[in-house]
Amino acid sequence: MRAWSLLSMAAPEPPHGATLGGTLEGVALVCIVVALVGLVLVEFVFKSRMARSTYRWMLLLGLFVLPAVALLGTTGHMFESMKEVEACQSCHVMDPFVVDMHNAESATLAARHYRSGAIPAKQCYACHTGYGIFGTVESKRDGFRHWLLYVTDTWKEPITYKGSYPNSNCLACHATAPAFTRVDSHRALSKQLASDEMNCFTCHGLPHPSRPSRAPTRAAVH
Repeated sequence: MRAWSLLSMAAPEPPHGATLGGTLEGVALVCIVVALVGLVLVEFVFKSRMARSTYRWMLLLGLFVLPAVALLGTTGHMFESMKEVEACQSCHVMDPFVVDMHNAESATLAARHYRSGAIPAKQCYACHTGYGIFGTVESKRDGFRHWLLYVTDTWKEPITYKGSYPNSNCLACHATAPAFTRVDSHRALSKQLASDEMNCFTCHGLPHPSRPSRAPTRAAVH
């Protein structure tokens, strides 16, 4: 069995219909519009007809409550939009990685996963977010660090991945799939894989283009 054929199992379904990010954006826009229209109506149309206490409650709603909900909505929308591949590629230093993922001839793990449809959306986020309770928080922390290096023009070529890449990121999808468990070497090395004594990339190849094969990106930015 070819190794990359194992990538097709446990594939998440692509998003259908309304997305969380789109819903949060809609909630934020509705809150902003309602707050603005409501404040104008309360101040210039209904103020003289309202009890003083009702007027104050309306101001509290329009000036603080609805803007707070809108802020939460826009923040949530921003976090959701940052999961998209386009968000990662918006920093040009990521071009070699995204271009390689879309390359039909590439043998990297990222490209093979993409071709197989194993991860139909948010491919960068799916593999680079640690699983577990702190996974999303850590990914946001790393994303902020990447953004800071980019906007301050302090990143170094070629860019390198900081930290380790635990096998749990791979096993979260593959560990229970029959195509994975029936492979003798996977069963024999289950403890080493679970404890990260042996890395998945040792047998399955590089996830992205090697450093020497990547063209410098700083020149493309300036």
